[in-house]
Amino acid sequence: MTDTTTVLRGATRWTAALIVAVGGIAWALFGREMALGVALGALLGLLNLLALGRALGLMLSSAQQHRPAAGKKWVLPTVLLLKWPFLLLALGLILWYMPARPEGVAVGFGLSLLAASLAAIRGSKKPPATTPGNTP
Repeated sequence: MTDTTTVLRGATRWTAALIVAVGGIAWALFGREMALGVALGALLGLLNLLALGRALGLMLSSAQQHRPAAGKKWVLPTVLLLKWPFLLLALGLILWYMPARPEGVAVGFGLSLLAASLAAIRGSKKPPATTPGNTP
């Protein structure tokens, strides 16, 4: 299991925990629409992180394939470019058709970034895994 996979799994767990905690508080203080916005924003942010992690993982696993030839421009994986229209479309659908409050969506999106940060910090504190023939 790579470090990217570990961080993304941790981000997923932290996002779920933060959705429950902050969503519950938002429901109690501001109502169902705010809690729905928090949950949908966090899920949209997590989807963004998962797509980004997958694209970067693919790019790093085959770096030679994406490296530009001399005098050419850098080639990005299509996932990095194509995820934005889908995320913006999903955001538009959430804000237009669902009774979610926009500020809740913004808070939820921020929660997914916080979750990724917490997962990365926790992942950096673990000692590196040793493999046979590779001692620290």
